[in-house]
Amino acid sequence: MSSPASLSPAPPVVSIILVHYRTPHLLERCLETIAAAPGEATSEILILDNDPLDDAAGRLAQRFGARCLHNEKNLGYGRAINQGLAEARGEFFLILNPDIEVRPGAIDALVDFMRAEPAAGIVGPRLLDPDGSLQYSARTSYTLRVILLRRTPLGRLWPNARAVRDHLMMDWDHNDVRDVDWLIGGAIMVRRAAVADVGGMDERFFLYFEDVDWCSRMQRRGWRVVYVPQAEMIHAHQRASAGGFLTRGQRMHLESALRFYEKWSLVLYVWKRQATRLRTLATLLSDLVLLSAAFLAAYFTRYALGSLFPGWEAAKPVFALQVYARFIPFADLIAVLTFSFLGLYRGEVWRNRWCEFFQLVKGIAIISLIVLGATFLFTTRPLSRFTVLIYFPYGLVLVALGREALRRLVAGVRQRRIQLRRLGVFAPREQLRELERRFAEHGRFGYEPITLAHEEETEPIAGGGGDPVERRIRFLENERIAEVVVFESREHAELLGRLLPRLLHSGLPVIYVPLGEQFVRQADQLRDFMGFGALGLGEGRRRVGGWLKRGLDLGLALFLLAVGFPAHLLVRAGQRGAPLLAETRISRGGRTCVLRRYPGRPWLLRRLPCLAHYPALLSVVGGAMSFVGITALTPEQWSAADEAYRRTAPDAPAGILSPLAGYAQDGEAGLARILAQNQAYAHRWSLGEDLRIALQALFDRGAERGERS
Repeated sequence: MSSPASLSPAPPVVSIILVHYRTPHLLERCLETIAAAPGEATSEILILDNDPLDDAAGRLAQRFGARCLHNEKNLGYGRAINQGLAEARGEFFLILNPDIEVRPGAIDALVDFMRAEPAAGIVGPRLLDPDGSLQYSARTSYTLRVILLRRTPLGRLWPNARAVRDHLMMDWDHNDVRDVDWLIGGAIMVRRAAVADVGGMDERFFLYFEDVDWCSRMQRRGWRVVYVPQAEMIHAHQRASAGGFLTRGQRMHLESALRFYEKWSLVLYVWKRQATRLRTLATLLSDLVLLSAAFLAAYFTRYALGSLFPGWEAAKPVFALQVYARFIPFADLIAVLTFSFLGLYRGEVWRNRWCEFFQLVKGIAIISLIVLGATFLFTTRPLSRFTVLIYFPYGLVLVALGREALRRLVAGVRQRRIQLRRLGVFAPREQLRELERRFAEHGRFGYEPITLAHEEETEPIAGGGGDPVERRIRFLENERIAEVVVFESREHAELLGRLLPRLLHSGLPVIYVPLGEQFVRQADQLRDFMGFGALGLGEGRRRVGGWLKRGLDLGLALFLLAVGFPAHLLVRAGQRGAPLLAETRISRGGRTCVLRRYPGRPWLLRRLPCLAHYPALLSVVGGAMSFVGITALTPEQWSAADEAYRRTAPDAPAGILSPLAGYAQDGEAGLARILAQNQAYAHRWSLGEDLRIALQALFDRGAERGERS
């Protein structure tokens, strides 16, 4: 008797993927030509309908036996293609524009060539204009000169320029099979194994250059890109980037060209490898300029006050600006040294605005004490200590605003997916899947992760035989990697033992994630133990609390209870007496506590997020919970936690606010993050850290808030 699996239909040889955007008449003609030239290779058809005005594509799909996936908005060409690749079941993917007409035998000719040449990753047919004339679909790599001649009015001055003829390969007989730099993506066939190795189209290219980039990546990994003239198709080639000057299509083409060169330029690659140092230098220079501006603002404030109060001016005249010629550089130097000592030029502080602000307040306080004391050393002429005193709040405000502006500038560039730092990740397959899930959930943080599993590839890299370490080093060089992450693995210890020295020799920054990484956050220091590099763990372990923390809890809880009482009454009236939700949670040392909260998400709390935890404030006043503390686990989470955590649970109270405010906490990955952050919180606890977490959780509207433990 046949098993159910044996009754399922065999996967097709070819999956035909069409991205459609409001051209149903072209799509209909394309589907008609595919149906009229079925060939021997079995196929399926997938239509990705971007931002449809009606269900025309769906009706055509039903008529021709295709599957249609509707996207509510225009996701861009590359992203839609990747959707199709994820759904496709074929051995080969045939990507067609709706303005393509397939001639009989064309699909079979491409399949036959793919099977005869296992190293071919992308192949393309000969494309013809509707009048039967040759269309130059095989191209050489772009140069700046070609971009200027084809996308600006300069092309009209030199219509027959040699650079353009070479780019379009106009002087070559297009009847011959030939490896080329790239093929226009209107009609290409791609091998499934090549996509598994290289990945899909780069979604940062909304339109244009996604085919150039894909072909380039294929060749860098050893796959061939081949023009196959035995297969012929007709291409209407309605190019939106042609005609006029700086039309919308031309602007999109130029923007995609910028993204392409930003991604692959050797000069920009070197610059990206120094991006952290350059950002630190930019921050330091910004601090120096703004601190000097803060002093000038303080000086002219003193000057203005002297004009408003003549009696004060007569008693304490304003000194000439030249008097401060030595003070300004001295104060700037002290500021930079203090900021450096407090870690204000490190990446982890720079990325967290609240942590940075608290360090800035601390730094300005230290600077004020040093500089005010040092004013007594300037013996030639006295300085206005009032001017020096108001210099510090000006400095705090201007430096904080300057750093925020720089942070927003970098975030804006990254939001447009420009200047992404290419991150090479070596890890076991299971950890790669988890890492990709985390990137998808929390954002990429300016990274473009390029992954390679420790395990040998099930589909070997084309032309990539030989030593696995050398193959991985070539992978880094080919992909323009700027930083490397290596996950430790017992099963691949020998491979990693050979790979790490090569990585360090390459000069690339390497992040090493060891086994038991959840405990590394508790490391006190690096040390040498009998010639072995070691981490100190668990030293300085302390009980979180004391009368200062209790005083902070009481002060914040009583203040919010008083201020939020009217809003609490409004919320309860809107809920018509519905009982508060009471959830049992695990707190300090495995003891239980009760967390109370409103049922649902009252509309008022979307306007006043700081009151979302109002029902739990009485537990803080009573001492059962802390205002800020570890994330309290549910009994189910406590049972699912590993034995090591339950045995060494942090000696810290549960808080209605935690370091994880603004982050998803569901699933195994969410639980692992909770456990790690709880340990880290207990290890580095301080009153300043509590205050920072409270302010960030209560008032930072940049993160989406959910129900917090």
